[in-house]
Amino acid sequence: MLLDKEFDRFFQKGIQSLSPYLGDLICIGGCANALYRFHELASPAAPAYLGTKDIDWAVPQKLPLQDRKPLSSLMAEAGFTETCFGSGNKAVIKYCPTNPALSADLEFLCPWSGLPGSRNKDSQPASHEVQAGLMAQPLRYLEILFQKPWFVDLVKVPQFKALRGKRIQVPNPAAYVVQKVLIRDQRRGLPSLAKDCYYMYEISVLFHEALDAMAKEYLNLKSELPQAWIKRFRTKANQLFQGEHAEGPASALRVYEETLAGLQGSNKLNVNMIFRAVNKMLEMMQ
Repeated sequence: MLLDKEFDRFFQKGIQSLSPYLGDLICIGGCANALYRFHELASPAAPAYLGTKDIDWAVPQKLPLQDRKPLSSLMAEAGFTETCFGSGNKAVIKYCPTNPALSADLEFLCPWSGLPGSRNKDSQPASHEVQAGLMAQPLRYLEILFQKPWFVDLVKVPQFKALRGKRIQVPNPAAYVVQKVLIRDQRRGLPSLAKDCYYMYEISVLFHEALDAMAKEYLNLKSELPQAWIKRFRTKANQLFQGEHAEGPASALRVYEETLAGLQGSNKLNVNMIFRAVNKMLEMMQ
């Protein structure tokens, strides 16, 4: 289970409608964090934390048809409706179920770099048409998540028997951590910033026995990404988790205390545990 029965049904419906395109898409955000539990390198862990009922998919700026039905048609056939939140160049396009009882939505995001206006740090580009009829929200640093993604076989998720044989891409955890740190200056609210700190802590725990694999993925990132990005990541990550009472451990603990502290299977957590776990991971990402 990723969150609850309602959300899991919505997630399964999304996977079934996206099936012909799963090789082009990467599941990101909170859902990726939850799905990491079912990766072969992950250690057993407590229930996942999902700070939102959004399902976010990273999609290339241009999504070819390749003899497939348009993705917008597949989603319409599955009962999704395109909904615009906001207006003008601040608008966000989300795909919602026709059944209002399912309080979840699905969003596509594409890399910002290379789009008109992407060099203007003060502008937020409008939703971008990645395929005829399919809109995606551009996001800075999203291309990082396309670097050597990992796969999760949904047969490993007990509640997803209907998705047997489906494999979905998730960012490799090193890319996930780097991108989470770099997007912290993108005018995001405090709840999102705190949530990301907790996600980073969860990754450090989930893959504490696979830090060598994360280090290998990070070395690949260092060779593929602009060195200014890597330098900024190291600086910001070190500041974020520079001590037990720095912003990173304190924010992650606050998320835990507000949402997970009473759940069965959750261990008692403190800032020292968070600080040590995340810094052990960051030390491997040099």
